[in-house]
Amino acid sequence: MSDEITASQAAWNRFADRLKEVGEKIVGPIGARSARERADGFRYLASLVGAGYELEMEADRAHPALTRMFTPTRSFVGDGPDTLYHDAKLDESLSYEFTIRRGDDIFFSIVVYASDEDGMRLMVSYLIDKDIEFEDDDGVQVATIHISDTRPEGAKNWLELKGADPFIMTRQYFPERVIEVDKGKYSAAIMDVRCTKDLPAPAEYGEKDLRAGLDRIISFLEDTVDAGLGVSAITGMSTIAFDQDDNSTPTRIGEDGKLVVDEERHDAYTPDEVFDMIDPKVVANNLPGPGIGYAGVSYKLADDEAIVVSGKDVPCRYWSCQVFDHYLCAGDYRHHPVALNNRQTVFDDDGSFRIYASKENPGVKNWICTEGRRRGQVVLRTLLAETDLDPEMSVIKIADIPDEDRR
Repeated sequence: MSDEITASQAAWNRFADRLKEVGEKIVGPIGARSARERADGFRYLASLVGAGYELEMEADRAHPALTRMFTPTRSFVGDGPDTLYHDAKLDESLSYEFTIRRGDDIFFSIVVYASDEDGMRLMVSYLIDKDIEFEDDDGVQVATIHISDTRPEGAKNWLELKGADPFIMTRQYFPERVIEVDKGKYSAAIMDVRCTKDLPAPAEYGEKDLRAGLDRIISFLEDTVDAGLGVSAITGMSTIAFDQDDNSTPTRIGEDGKLVVDEERHDAYTPDEVFDMIDPKVVANNLPGPGIGYAGVSYKLADDEAIVVSGKDVPCRYWSCQVFDHYLCAGDYRHHPVALNNRQTVFDDDGSFRIYASKENPGVKNWICTEGRRRGQVVLRTLLAETDLDPEMSVIKIADIPDEDRR
Protein backbone atom coordinates (compact mmCIF):
# COMPACT_ATOMS: atom_id res chain seq x y z
CA MET A 1 0.00 0.00 0.00
CA SER A 2 1.40 3.38 -1.01
CA ASP A 3 2.20 5.95 1.69
CA GLU A 4 1.75 8.77 -0.80
CA ILE A 5 -0.70 11.44 0.31
CA THR A 6 -3.21 12.51 -2.34
CA ALA A 7 -3.80 16.17 -3.18
CA SER A 8 -7.19 16.07 -1.48
CA GLN A 9 -5.79 14.61 1.73
CA ALA A 10 -2.93 17.11 1.66
CA ALA A 11 -5.47 19.94 1.33
CA TRP A 12 -7.41 18.57 4.30
CA ASN A 13 -4.29 18.15 6.43
CA ARG A 14 -3.27 21.71 5.61
CA PHE A 15 -6.74 22.88 6.62
CA ALA A 16 -6.51 20.98 9.92
CA ASP A 17 -3.08 22.46 10.69
CA ARG A 18 -4.24 25.98 9.95
CA LEU A 19 -7.41 25.43 11.99
CA LYS A 20 -5.21 24.58 14.96
CA GLU A 21 -3.34 27.86 14.42
CA VAL A 22 -6.62 29.80 14.48
CA GLY A 23 -7.42 28.06 17.76
CA GLU A 24 -4.32 29.61 19.28
CA LYS A 25 -6.04 33.00 18.99
CA ILE A 26 -8.70 31.83 21.45
CA VAL A 27 -6.07 31.48 24.19
CA GLY A 28 -3.79 34.29 22.98
CA PRO A 29 -3.04 37.62 24.69
CA ILE A 30 -6.48 39.12 24.03
CA GLY A 31 -8.34 35.80 24.13
CA ALA A 32 -9.90 33.71 26.90
CA ARG A 33 -9.13 34.36 30.56
CA SER A 34 -11.14 31.63 32.24
CA ALA A 35 -12.27 28.04 31.74
CA ARG A 36 -15.71 29.23 30.66
CA GLU A 37 -14.29 31.65 28.11
CA ARG A 38 -12.08 28.91 26.69
CA ALA A 39 -15.10 26.62 26.32
CA ASP A 40 -17.11 29.49 24.80
CA GLY A 41 -14.22 30.28 22.46
CA PHE A 42 -13.76 26.83 20.98
CA ARG A 43 -17.52 26.34 20.69
CA TYR A 44 -17.58 29.65 18.82
CA LEU A 45 -14.77 28.45 16.56
CA ALA A 46 -16.69 25.25 15.75
CA SER A 47 -19.75 27.32 14.77
CA LEU A 48 -17.56 29.44 12.49
CA VAL A 49 -16.39 26.35 10.63
CA GLY A 50 -20.02 25.65 9.76
CA ALA A 51 -20.59 29.27 8.78
CA GLY A 52 -17.43 29.25 6.67
CA TYR A 53 -18.61 26.20 4.77
CA GLU A 54 -21.95 27.77 3.89
CA LEU A 55 -20.83 31.35 3.32
CA GLU A 56 -17.40 30.82 1.77
CA MET A 57 -16.56 27.31 0.65
CA GLU A 58 -19.79 26.80 -1.29
CA ALA A 59 -19.96 30.38 -2.64
CA ASP A 60 -20.34 30.65 -6.42
CA ARG A 61 -19.93 34.24 -7.58
CA ALA A 62 -21.33 33.48 -11.04
CA HIS A 63 -24.43 31.83 -9.53
CA PRO A 64 -24.90 33.66 -6.20
CA ALA A 65 -27.28 32.50 -3.51
CA LEU A 66 -28.53 34.49 -0.52
CA THR A 67 -27.39 32.60 2.56
CA ARG A 68 -28.53 33.26 6.12
CA MET A 69 -25.48 34.43 8.04
CA PHE A 70 -26.61 34.16 11.67
CA THR A 71 -28.99 31.82 13.46
CA PRO A 72 -30.01 31.36 17.11
CA THR A 73 -27.03 28.97 17.43
CA ARG A 74 -24.54 30.80 15.20
CA SER A 75 -23.39 34.28 16.15
CA PHE A 76 -20.37 36.44 15.39
CA VAL A 77 -19.26 40.07 14.85
CA GLY A 78 -22.06 41.56 16.93
CA ASP A 79 -25.27 40.34 15.31
CA GLY A 80 -28.62 41.23 16.85
CA PRO A 81 -31.39 38.81 17.94
CA ASP A 82 -34.06 40.91 16.17
CA THR A 83 -32.34 40.88 12.78
CA LEU A 84 -32.18 38.57 9.78
CA TYR A 85 -28.93 38.90 7.84
CA HIS A 86 -28.24 37.38 4.42
CA ASP A 87 -25.06 37.28 2.36
CA ALA A 88 -24.29 36.58 -1.31
CA LYS A 89 -20.86 36.62 -2.97
CA LEU A 90 -20.53 38.51 -6.27
CA ASP A 91 -17.97 38.99 -9.06
CA GLU A 92 -16.94 42.57 -9.79
CA SER A 93 -16.73 41.80 -13.52
CA LEU A 94 -20.38 40.72 -13.73
CA SER A 95 -23.76 42.44 -13.33
CA TYR A 96 -26.68 41.30 -11.21
CA GLU A 97 -30.33 41.91 -10.46
CA PHE A 98 -31.60 41.72 -6.90
CA THR A 99 -35.34 41.38 -6.35
CA ILE A 100 -37.26 41.80 -3.12
CA ARG A 101 -40.83 41.26 -2.04
CA ARG A 102 -40.80 42.92 1.36
CA GLY A 103 -42.11 41.23 4.49
CA ASP A 104 -42.96 42.51 7.96
CA ASP A 105 -39.62 44.11 8.77
CA ILE A 106 -39.37 47.55 10.38
CA PHE A 107 -36.07 48.31 8.60
CA PHE A 108 -34.39 46.93 5.50
CA SER A 109 -31.01 47.67 3.98
CA ILE A 110 -28.75 46.16 1.35
CA VAL A 111 -25.01 46.87 1.24
CA VAL A 112 -22.26 46.07 -1.24
CA TYR A 113 -18.99 45.38 0.59
CA ALA A 114 -15.60 44.80 -1.06
CA SER A 115 -11.90 44.96 -0.22
CA ASP A 116 -9.37 47.51 -1.39
CA GLU A 117 -5.81 46.79 -2.51
CA ASP A 118 -4.67 46.61 1.13
CA GLY A 119 -7.35 44.10 2.08
CA MET A 120 -9.37 46.71 4.00
CA ARG A 121 -13.08 46.03 3.70
CA LEU A 122 -15.34 48.97 2.87
CA MET A 123 -18.94 49.78 2.10
CA VAL A 124 -18.98 50.39 -1.64
CA SER A 125 -22.65 51.33 -1.92
CA TYR A 126 -25.91 50.79 -0.09
CA LEU A 127 -29.63 51.41 -0.07
CA ILE A 128 -31.92 51.80 2.95
CA ASP A 129 -35.63 51.05 2.53
CA LYS A 130 -36.59 54.73 2.57
CA ASP A 131 -34.35 55.35 -0.45
CA ILE A 132 -35.53 52.38 -2.52
CA GLU A 133 -38.15 53.03 -5.17
CA PHE A 134 -40.71 50.31 -4.46
CA GLU A 135 -43.76 49.39 -6.45
CA ASP A 136 -47.03 48.23 -4.94
CA ASP A 137 -48.14 44.68 -5.69
CA ASP A 138 -51.50 44.12 -4.01
CA GLY A 139 -50.35 45.95 -0.88
CA VAL A 140 -46.84 44.49 -0.83
CA GLN A 141 -43.70 46.50 -1.59
CA VAL A 142 -41.64 45.00 -4.42
CA ALA A 143 -38.47 46.27 -6.09
CA THR A 144 -35.66 45.35 -8.45
CA ILE A 145 -32.17 46.64 -7.67
CA HIS A 146 -29.45 46.56 -10.31
CA ILE A 147 -25.92 45.81 -9.11
CA SER A 148 -23.15 46.62 -11.58
CA ASP A 149 -20.10 48.80 -12.21
CA THR A 150 -22.17 51.40 -14.07
CA ARG A 151 -25.83 52.31 -13.74
CA PRO A 152 -28.02 50.72 -16.43
CA GLU A 153 -30.11 53.15 -18.41
CA GLY A 154 -33.54 53.58 -16.88
CA ALA A 155 -32.69 51.70 -13.66
CA LYS A 156 -34.84 52.95 -10.77
CA ASN A 157 -32.61 51.36 -8.11
CA TRP A 158 -28.88 50.78 -8.52
CA LEU A 159 -25.90 49.73 -6.40
CA GLU A 160 -22.35 50.26 -7.59
CA LEU A 161 -20.18 47.15 -7.78
CA LYS A 162 -16.41 47.51 -7.53
CA GLY A 163 -13.44 46.34 -5.49
CA ALA A 164 -12.03 42.89 -4.77
CA ASP A 165 -14.14 39.96 -3.57
CA PRO A 166 -17.42 41.91 -3.39
CA PHE A 167 -20.53 40.62 -1.66
CA ILE A 168 -23.93 41.92 -0.65
CA MET A 169 -25.40 41.80 2.81
CA THR A 170 -29.06 42.42 3.62
CA ARG A 171 -30.47 43.33 7.03
CA GLN A 172 -34.10 42.95 8.08
CA TYR A 173 -35.01 44.21 11.57
CA PHE A 174 -38.17 42.99 13.32
CA PRO A 175 -40.10 44.10 16.44
CA GLU A 176 -38.82 41.06 18.37
CA ARG A 177 -36.49 38.09 18.05
CA VAL A 178 -36.09 36.40 14.69
CA ILE A 179 -37.22 33.19 16.37
CA GLU A 180 -40.71 34.65 15.96
CA VAL A 181 -40.02 35.06 12.24
CA ASP A 182 -38.95 31.42 12.06
CA LYS A 183 -42.20 30.46 13.82
CA GLY A 184 -44.26 32.41 11.28
CA LYS A 185 -45.42 35.31 13.44
CA TYR A 186 -43.69 37.72 11.03
CA SER A 187 -42.97 37.28 7.34
CA ALA A 188 -39.43 37.64 6.05
CA ALA A 189 -38.78 39.26 2.69
CA ILE A 190 -38.70 37.05 -0.39
CA MET A 191 -35.39 37.88 -2.04
CA ASP A 192 -33.30 36.66 -4.95
CA VAL A 193 -30.13 37.69 -6.72
CA ARG A 194 -29.04 36.49 -10.14
CA CYS A 195 -26.39 37.27 -12.70
CA THR A 196 -27.75 39.04 -15.77
CA LYS A 197 -25.60 36.82 -18.02
CA ASP A 198 -26.72 33.30 -18.86
CA LEU A 199 -23.65 31.46 -17.58
CA PRO A 200 -23.04 27.71 -17.74
CA ALA A 201 -23.29 25.49 -14.68
CA PRO A 202 -20.13 25.14 -12.59
CA ALA A 203 -17.47 22.81 -13.91
CA GLU A 204 -16.75 19.45 -12.29
CA TYR A 205 -15.48 19.90 -8.72
CA GLY A 206 -11.82 18.97 -8.37
CA GLU A 207 -8.94 18.88 -5.92
CA LYS A 208 -7.91 22.45 -6.68
CA ASP A 209 -11.46 23.55 -5.86
CA LEU A 210 -11.28 21.67 -2.56
CA ARG A 211 -8.02 23.34 -1.55
CA ALA A 212 -9.29 26.80 -2.56
CA GLY A 213 -12.55 26.26 -0.68
CA LEU A 214 -10.82 25.10 2.51
CA ASP A 215 -8.48 28.08 2.27
CA ARG A 216 -11.51 30.38 2.09
CA ILE A 217 -12.89 28.86 5.29
CA ILE A 218 -9.60 29.50 7.08
CA SER A 219 -9.42 33.10 5.84
CA PHE A 220 -12.99 33.63 7.04
CA LEU A 221 -12.14 32.17 10.46
CA GLU A 222 -9.01 34.30 10.81
CA ASP A 223 -10.80 37.51 9.82
CA THR A 224 -13.84 36.81 12.00
CA VAL A 225 -11.93 35.79 15.13
CA ASP A 226 -9.58 38.76 14.72
CA ALA A 227 -12.56 41.09 14.33
CA GLY A 228 -14.40 39.76 17.38
CA LEU A 229 -11.38 39.77 19.68
CA GLY A 230 -10.05 43.06 18.28
CA VAL A 231 -13.28 44.98 18.76
CA SER A 232 -13.65 43.38 22.20
CA ALA A 233 -10.15 44.56 23.15
CA ILE A 234 -10.84 48.07 21.86
CA THR A 235 -14.13 48.19 23.78
CA GLY A 236 -12.16 47.00 26.80
CA MET A 237 -10.36 50.33 26.85
CA SER A 238 -13.56 51.52 28.57
CA THR A 239 -14.58 49.06 31.28
CA ILE A 240 -17.22 49.35 33.98
CA ALA A 241 -17.00 47.50 37.28
CA PHE A 242 -18.16 47.99 40.84
CA ASP A 243 -15.65 50.61 41.95
CA GLN A 244 -12.94 48.16 40.82
CA ASP A 245 -13.78 46.34 44.05
CA ASP A 246 -12.10 43.01 44.78
CA ASN A 247 -15.54 41.45 45.19
CA SER A 248 -15.95 41.60 41.42
CA THR A 249 -13.12 39.08 40.98
CA PRO A 250 -14.55 35.58 40.44
CA THR A 251 -13.85 33.07 43.20
CA ARG A 252 -14.56 29.36 43.47
CA ILE A 253 -13.85 26.22 45.40
CA GLY A 254 -11.35 24.08 43.54
CA GLU A 255 -11.50 20.31 43.13
CA ASP A 256 -9.02 20.00 46.02
CA GLY A 257 -11.45 21.86 48.28
CA LYS A 258 -9.34 24.99 48.51
CA LEU A 259 -10.61 28.48 47.84
CA VAL A 260 -9.03 29.82 44.65
CA VAL A 261 -9.33 33.07 42.72
CA ASP A 262 -9.76 32.77 38.97
CA GLU A 263 -7.25 35.50 38.22
CA GLU A 264 -6.86 36.81 34.69
CA ARG A 265 -4.38 34.50 33.01
CA HIS A 266 -2.59 37.31 31.15
CA ASP A 267 -0.67 40.27 32.45
CA ALA A 268 -2.27 43.66 32.05
CA TYR A 269 -1.47 45.44 28.77
CA THR A 270 -1.33 49.14 28.14
CA PRO A 271 -3.71 50.57 25.51
CA ASP A 272 -0.77 51.03 23.11
CA GLU A 273 0.22 47.39 23.57
CA VAL A 274 -3.35 46.25 22.94
CA PHE A 275 -3.59 48.28 19.74
CA ASP A 276 -0.25 46.86 18.58
CA MET A 277 -1.79 43.39 18.84
CA ILE A 278 -4.79 44.34 16.68
CA ASP A 279 -4.78 44.44 12.90
CA PRO A 280 -6.27 47.83 11.86
CA LYS A 281 -8.52 45.96 9.44
CA VAL A 282 -10.57 44.43 12.24
CA VAL A 283 -12.95 47.36 12.71
CA ALA A 284 -13.55 47.74 8.98
CA ASN A 285 -13.99 43.97 8.67
CA ASN A 286 -16.62 44.03 11.41
CA LEU A 287 -19.18 44.99 8.74
CA PRO A 288 -20.54 48.37 9.82
CA GLY A 289 -23.98 49.11 8.41
CA PRO A 290 -25.69 52.24 7.08
CA GLY A 291 -27.87 54.17 9.48
CA ILE A 292 -26.64 52.15 12.46
CA GLY A 293 -24.99 53.70 15.53
CA TYR A 294 -23.37 51.94 18.50
CA ALA A 295 -22.44 52.85 22.05
CA GLY A 296 -20.95 50.31 24.42
CA VAL A 297 -18.44 49.34 27.05
CA SER A 298 -16.87 46.21 28.45
CA TYR A 299 -17.95 45.07 31.88
CA LYS A 300 -16.68 43.07 34.83
CA LEU A 301 -19.44 41.65 36.98
CA ALA A 302 -19.99 39.49 40.07
CA ASP A 303 -23.12 37.48 40.82
CA ASP A 304 -24.39 40.05 43.34
CA GLU A 305 -23.97 42.93 40.90
CA ALA A 306 -25.87 44.35 37.95
CA ILE A 307 -25.04 46.65 35.09
CA VAL A 308 -27.40 49.60 34.92
CA VAL A 309 -27.86 51.32 31.57
CA SER A 310 -29.76 54.59 31.85
CA GLY A 311 -30.79 57.08 29.22
CA LYS A 312 -33.66 58.79 27.47
CA ASP A 313 -35.57 57.62 24.43
CA VAL A 314 -34.74 59.32 21.13
CA PRO A 315 -36.69 59.47 17.86
CA CYS A 316 -35.43 56.61 15.70
CA ARG A 317 -36.59 53.62 13.72
CA TYR A 318 -35.29 51.19 16.35
CA TRP A 319 -32.86 50.87 19.20
CA SER A 320 -31.78 47.99 21.40
CA CYS A 321 -29.61 47.23 24.41
CA GLN A 322 -27.76 43.95 24.22
CA VAL A 323 -25.04 41.97 25.97
CA PHE A 324 -22.29 40.14 24.08
CA ASP A 325 -19.67 37.69 25.24
CA HIS A 326 -15.93 38.24 24.94
CA TYR A 327 -15.96 37.17 21.27
CA LEU A 328 -18.72 39.61 20.30
CA CYS A 329 -21.29 36.82 20.06
CA ALA A 330 -24.92 37.42 20.98
CA GLY A 331 -26.14 35.48 23.98
CA ASP A 332 -28.38 32.45 23.77
CA TYR A 333 -31.60 34.25 22.88
CA ARG A 334 -33.43 30.95 22.47
CA HIS A 335 -33.56 30.65 26.25
CA HIS A 336 -32.57 34.01 27.73
CA PRO A 337 -33.60 37.67 27.23
CA VAL A 338 -30.15 38.90 26.21
CA ALA A 339 -31.50 42.07 24.55
CA LEU A 340 -34.31 44.61 24.84
CA ASN A 341 -35.47 46.93 22.09
CA ASN A 342 -37.35 50.22 22.29
CA ARG A 343 -40.68 48.48 21.67
CA GLN A 344 -40.13 46.23 24.69
CA THR A 345 -38.60 48.69 27.16
CA VAL A 346 -40.73 50.21 29.93
CA PHE A 347 -40.19 53.98 30.05
CA ASP A 348 -40.83 56.68 32.63
CA ASP A 349 -43.34 59.39 31.73
CA ASP A 350 -40.51 61.61 30.43
CA GLY A 351 -39.07 58.88 28.19
CA SER A 352 -36.28 57.93 30.59
CA PHE A 353 -35.32 54.30 31.05
CA ARG A 354 -33.06 52.09 33.14
CA ILE A 355 -32.12 48.63 31.91
CA TYR A 356 -30.42 46.17 34.25
CA ALA A 357 -28.13 43.36 33.12
CA SER A 358 -27.30 40.53 35.51
CA LYS A 359 -27.19 36.75 35.82
CA GLU A 360 -30.68 36.45 37.29
CA ASN A 361 -33.63 38.84 37.09
CA PRO A 362 -33.51 40.95 40.28
CA GLY A 363 -37.20 41.74 39.87
CA VAL A 364 -36.93 44.82 37.67
CA LYS A 365 -39.06 46.18 34.84
CA ASN A 366 -36.29 46.11 32.24
CA TRP A 367 -33.81 43.22 32.43
CA ILE A 368 -31.33 41.52 30.12
CA CYS A 369 -29.45 38.36 31.02
CA THR A 370 -25.66 38.05 31.13
CA GLU A 371 -25.93 34.26 31.44
CA GLY A 372 -23.54 34.57 34.38
CA ARG A 373 -20.56 35.71 32.31
CA ARG A 374 -18.06 37.64 34.39
CA ARG A 375 -17.04 39.86 31.49
CA GLY A 376 -18.35 40.88 28.10
CA GLN A 377 -19.78 43.92 26.37
CA VAL A 378 -23.02 45.82 26.77
CA VAL A 379 -23.98 47.71 23.60
CA LEU A 380 -26.76 50.03 22.49
CA ARG A 381 -27.57 50.00 18.79
CA THR A 382 -29.69 52.63 17.03
CA LEU A 383 -31.25 52.79 13.56
CA LEU A 384 -31.73 56.14 11.86
CA ALA A 385 -31.66 58.04 15.15
CA GLU A 386 -32.42 61.75 14.84
CA THR A 387 -30.15 62.49 17.82
CA ASP A 388 -27.52 60.41 19.60
CA LEU A 389 -28.68 58.03 22.29
CA ASP A 390 -26.18 58.84 25.04
CA PRO A 391 -26.54 56.21 27.73
CA GLU A 392 -24.81 56.12 31.10
CA MET A 393 -23.51 52.74 32.21
CA SER A 394 -22.28 51.61 35.61
CA VAL A 395 -22.22 48.61 37.92
CA ILE A 396 -24.13 48.55 41.19
CA LYS A 397 -24.94 45.98 43.84
CA ILE A 398 -28.26 44.27 43.20
CA ALA A 399 -29.30 45.12 46.74
CA ASP A 400 -29.00 48.82 45.86
CA ILE A 401 -31.46 48.79 42.95
CA PRO A 402 -34.10 51.48 43.67
CA ASP A 403 -37.58 50.28 44.60
CA GLU A 404 -39.15 52.33 41.78
CA ASP A 405 -37.33 50.17 39.21
CA ARG A 406 -38.64 46.93 40.63
CA ARG A 407 -41.84 45.40 39.39
